[in-house]
Amino acid sequence: MLVLLGAMLWLALAAAPARAGEKEDNAIIAVVDKIVSQDIANANFGDARKKLKGLAAKCKKGCGNRAVSQIHLALGIISAQLGQADDAKSEWFDALNADPSATLPATGIAPPVRQKFEQIQKAWVAANPQMDDAQKAGWVNKDAFELAKAAIAAATAENWNECIEKDKAALAQEEQLRARVHLAECESKAGKIIDALRDNQKALEAARKANDTATVKLVQERVLALLPRLARVKFEAPKDAVDLKVSFDDRAIPTARLSEAFTIDPGQHTVHAEGVLRGARVAYDDKVDVKEGEVHVVKIVLKPAALTEGQLQCMVSAKTQEEIAACLPSERKPLVVHLGFDMSAYADTTAVRVITPGLQASVTSPTAGWNVGGNYLLDVLSAASPDLVASASRRFHDERHAASLFGGYKPGRFGGQIFGNYSQERDYISRSLGLSLSGDFMDKQVTPSLGFTHTQDTIGRTGVDYDIYSKPFAINEFAAGVTTILSPTSLLVTGVTVGLESGDQSKPYRYVPFFEPGVSVPNGASPDEVNAARLPAKALEQLPTSRQRYSLAARYIARIKGNRTLRIEERLYYDSWQIMGSTTDARYLIDLTARLRVWPHVHLHAQKGAKFYQRVYGATLNSDGSAFIPRFRSTDRELATMFGVTGGGGVRYAVTDPSSNFQLAFFSTVDALYNQYLNALYITNRLAVYGTVGVEVDFE
Repeated sequence: MLVLLGAMLWLALAAAPARAGEKEDNAIIAVVDKIVSQDIANANFGDARKKLKGLAAKCKKGCGNRAVSQIHLALGIISAQLGQADDAKSEWFDALNADPSATLPATGIAPPVRQKFEQIQKAWVAANPQMDDAQKAGWVNKDAFELAKAAIAAATAENWNECIEKDKAALAQEEQLRARVHLAECESKAGKIIDALRDNQKALEAARKANDTATVKLVQERVLALLPRLARVKFEAPKDAVDLKVSFDDRAIPTARLSEAFTIDPGQHTVHAEGVLRGARVAYDDKVDVKEGEVHVVKIVLKPAALTEGQLQCMVSAKTQEEIAACLPSERKPLVVHLGFDMSAYADTTAVRVITPGLQASVTSPTAGWNVGGNYLLDVLSAASPDLVASASRRFHDERHAASLFGGYKPGRFGGQIFGNYSQERDYISRSLGLSLSGDFMDKQVTPSLGFTHTQDTIGRTGVDYDIYSKPFAINEFAAGVTTILSPTSLLVTGVTVGLESGDQSKPYRYVPFFEPGVSVPNGASPDEVNAARLPAKALEQLPTSRQRYSLAARYIARIKGNRTLRIEERLYYDSWQIMGSTTDARYLIDLTARLRVWPHVHLHAQKGAKFYQRVYGATLNSDGSAFIPRFRSTDRELATMFGVTGGGGVRYAVTDPSSNFQLAFFSTVDALYNQYLNALYITNRLAVYGTVGVEVDFE
């Protein structure tokens, strides 16, 4: 009686307008009735099953639930008559899923078959409440009840993923035994055996707690049926591979457990592995199809890698396009020597010209974990900018020599890097010494780092001995960051930097014009306009003698489609002078062939000016000839509100075969830079071109 009441309530809830294909459904039902009354009644089970399967195939193109239900009822009768209890249960469950009011014919059915159907019908009702009212169906939350009904409808349509989604949403709002059982059944149908077992376990615990013996029995039967469907996977790795890392469906497998059998769902899975084999960095990627109940052995065959963790880490520390390119796929040697030479040139619309030749050299042992190296560059500068014109200065010429040395050691999880820099020009000497420490955690998926750099500069004046005139300037910089391997081909680097500056960094040549109160000149006013409006006296630039800089940065690098690499960086900046800025940089490296790589490059920068910066500084002249002037003052337009856009690209060509022990490559980059100054003297914008050509050699 309760079953019939539940079926009636379900029909009331699911009532809908008559379908256009109702006549076709009635015709199919009539055929099913004939098969039951003739073929099945005469024990002609083979022909009966064949006819019913044909009707079921026809219904895949579109039949009503009642017609589908009658077909499964008849197929269940055949299975029950033949003693195939599991098949009968499956067919009758499908019949009730399609039409909860389905029942056997009133006559012509053997009592044992009818008794078996009634038992299965009770089990189905226990797992699938068909009430039209949330409280009657055992729900407190009406929204959860509606989601559970939607899950049942999705299951009827064999849309298992939607069924899982709706049931999970319902259970997130309210835990309910029958919904948990239904979720497990949908997961089972979708091939998610592990999830189905997990949810059946939860349902079993709830049923035992509620003393619901019918549901306990139902769930136990389902669990026993699910266990043989589980699959397992093992890994067979090369014996001489070192630093081997294996991931299965993007989940890392501990190296010590590779020989174990891992329980998985049947279906398609992805496998990735990378390591060092005979001194070369190698990798393995594959997709495997695992059948139900199968123990699948993945034989890892390592080949030259497309992009490895080591190359990704190299890209993190790269500062130029060519350095990034050098990190991309190439064999890793036991000991690698790198030599490079490049020539850069810069020119802009303010008549600044710079030529910069540079040398680089390093020796690296990827397997032992140490590296040493250094570089040297020379800046040859000439300028006749509006700032020089405004101060009646001659064209400016200078040279800057800069050298650096570095070395590091990371034999295992932890390592360190030290570096030192020295540069000198006619009126400026800079010295830096730094240390960074890093460690690998979570199977090298997460690498935090800490660093400190001290810079001690001496500011002088051209033509004057440092013993006569010099100003000290110091910077203490603290950095902390973390590198996270997101997947075998992508990583994310985040970090924060704090720089503490002390000392007077005012330029000894930069003079600031002053104006009477109420007098102004427009943005970008020429030197003639400024000189015509200013007061006779000018004063040297004076900046605050301390500054605290703060920056937050993120870098994302990903290998895309096997031959492309995306690198995006973002940096947010703020300092105690109240300059706020944002800098975005992006490169997209494309391997056109194994030897030829090209990349576009874009760089965006915007900032708000310093709190003390003004385009027009007012001054008050006193009767005694003295003047009251601002304490802090500067005409440095880089301290003003501004924005800049840079665009360009580069190319790298490997002369030698990428697989050879000797690597020779040429590279070139060109960028155009445009800055717009919104509150500055002399100019409103600057256009510049910067380019580099170079050659690099790597050999074992």
